[in-house]
Amino acid sequence: MLPFLSTRESFSPLFLRMGLAICIFPHGAQKLLGWFGGVGFEASMDFFVNTAEFPAFIAILAIVSEFFGSIALVLGLFTRLAAFGITCTLAVAGWTHREIGFFMNWFGNQGGEGFEYHILAVCMGIALVIFGGGSWSIDSWLSDHLEF
Repeated sequence: MLPFLSTRESFSPLFLRMGLAICIFPHGAQKLLGWFGGVGFEASMDFFVNTAEFPAFIAILAIVSEFFGSIALVLGLFTRLAAFGITCTLAVAGWTHREIGFFMNWFGNQGGEGFEYHILAVCMGIALVIFGGGSWSIDSWLSDHLEF
């Protein structure tokens, strides 16, 4: 059995995978492809590198983690790696929202979104890093069928 892919058959990680992927995929698609009203890769990179002052490789990792990591979570493929990437990305995003406050901007009276959403996403990601993909994951199948 491969420890990186190992998981117990449980529906809890499945629901965590689906919930996290559904919430994060549109953000990655905005940044990479310009879908869902996003600006696309070039403008996202420009913002991350020139406005937020992140190194280019970190910006690329964030975009890739959100987009491809979400797809990997749906499939349950390399769940721990995908969840780790998303967790790191959302932890940094939450940190950058700390000055706005805790709450999301439900009534449009804040200067942006708070970090409560980020806490939920990070906790979901940590759980997936710990427990793996669970039931109906490619990781589970690979772990059962491949021996190294």
